Amino acid sequence: MIPVVVGAVAGGVAGAAVLCVFIGLGFVLMSRVSSPVPVIVLAIAGAYAGWLLGVVVFGAVRGAGDTEQQA
Repeated sequence: MIPVVVGAVAGGVAGAAVLCVFIGLGFVLMSRVSSPVPVIVLAIAGAYAGWLLGVVVFGAVRGAGDTEQQA
């Protein structure tokens, strides 16, 4: 149970960090082009990339605990 909770928290934090980075890049680009479109596009891309990274981190943390129990 604990590896699942730790994996969920780690995956959520990693996903949120990626989303924040993409949105930040969108705001930087928005200031250069004077259009809100980069923020919208990069927020959507960041949500997808954050979800992917969150799933990978969750699987890595959760999978590490499973292999130790089998050995």
